[in-house]
Amino acid sequence: MLFRNLIPAAIALLPALAAASSVIDLEPSNFDNIVLKSGKPALVEFFAPWCGHCKNLAPVYEELATVFQHAGDKVSVAKVDADNHKSLGKRFGVSGFPTLKWFDGKSDKPTDYTGGRDLESLSKFIQEKTNIKPKVKGKLPSQVVYLNDKTFKEKVGKDQDVLVAFTAPWCGRMSDELLFLNSHG
Repeated sequence: MLFRNLIPAAIALLPALAAASSVIDLEPSNFDNIVLKSGKPALVEFFAPWCGHCKNLAPVYEELATVFQHAGDKVSVAKVDADNHKSLGKRFGVSGFPTLKWFDGKSDKPTDYTGGRDLESLSKFIQEKTNIKPKVKGKLPSQVVYLNDKTFKEKVGKDQDVLVAFTAPWCGRMSDELLFLNSHG
């Protein structure tokens, strides 16, 4: 019974978690001002909410925005729901999701980002383009812990609440399925 009561509470927290994002949300009404007219470079992700690859990139991209948040006046990390705002995707030649494009802050002609989709690769790319270092202490931070059979037993079932997402990288729908495991019963 406790499990059933926790699901609505966990779902109620999702909007608050989404609101705390460091990634700038773009749409047709603000895109030009933030990306093209600000005079500062921007890495922009064109995504679709239903795309499994986009969902996998989301926590990494959020971390990327966080480690460059200190330099928000010099570089932007932003995203566009190109499924909802098809005109922006079409305008910049987006044909698949996710598509990452680098805008240099001087031109409306972006270049495609073709590097790795991990935090280290993305951070290195922005640093090479701008000479701005990511602001991290020690190793790049991660709020996502990937579990396997061994680590699952170590992390889940202790005297703490744990939110676990069971996903399959090939399935966009499965990454929507969340299960809250309460170690207290």
